[in-house]
Amino acid sequence: MQAPQEKVKAAYVLPETTFLAVLGGLDLLYTIYLLATHTAREANPLFSYILHEYGVIEFITMKAILLAAPLTIAEFARKKHPLFVRKALRLCLALYVSIYVLSFLKYNLFAAPPPPVN
Repeated sequence: MQAPQEKVKAAYVLPETTFLAVLGGLDLLYTIYLLATHTAREANPLFSYILHEYGVIEFITMKAILLAAPLTIAEFARKKHPLFVRKALRLCLALYVSIYVLSFLKYNLFAAPPPPVN
């Protein structure tokens, strides 16, 4: 019989996984807000297609699945390759934040100014 402490130790989720899930969830909420207020458009061509062809519910569902599935796989893989998974998740975090920042800069700071109103 295992001690309760060992069960708790084996059951936790990596902080990197939690942070990626929270970051992805906040990104999804913010995207939905921007789309609903017509202040932005979906920049990802795949998700833009899903949004326009299938609707908001399917868009949200696909975003959630494509966020949750890799994180779930990573958590299962962590049992056999803990160091690799931790490093891979950290790389994913760095890439996610970098892509988000670069997209923000591209569409907000470096975008062409709107045409003058006559």
